[in-house]
Amino acid sequence: MPHLRNNKNGHIFNISSIGGYSANYAGWGIYCATKFAVAAITEALAAEAKEFGIKTTLVYPGYFRTNFLEVGSLNLPNNEISDYESARTSQNFHTNEMSGNQDGDPEKAAEVLIKISELENPALHLFLGKDAYEGAYKKIEQVTSDLEKWDEMATSTSF
Repeated sequence: MPHLRNNKNGHIFNISSIGGYSANYAGWGIYCATKFAVAAITEALAAEAKEFGIKTTLVYPGYFRTNFLEVGSLNLPNNEISDYESARTSQNFHTNEMSGNQDGDPEKAAEVLIKISELENPALHLFLGKDAYEGAYKKIEQVTSDLEKWDEMATSTSF
């Protein structure tokens, strides 16, 4: 940061996940929470760094074909609790069905990031992959629905 600040130039990319925007994945709460934290710190960093000419992009990738979902790269529970059926279903889907079948190409993602880095006004929030876009729009629809449904009650708290 001192180097970028002194040069009044630079571009920081922080990699989150679609799980850092929508945590609707049973059994992945801790992962999603850390990715939400990346999102929050990046938004704050963008506000702080802007005056120094430093650009900031928060990347929310969807599923990319890496080894991330392989059993050896995940820390799975040793003693599964049978009551958490939806968490086990999600875990099994990710490790047995999604792993190796992700739609995203990491090389194409890198090409997009290079292009974004060359822009005068890059995105602050960059969703990568069709699945990330679908997840983001689904979350936006849910939030919009809640805002509209609870508007009167939620805004009744003013003096």
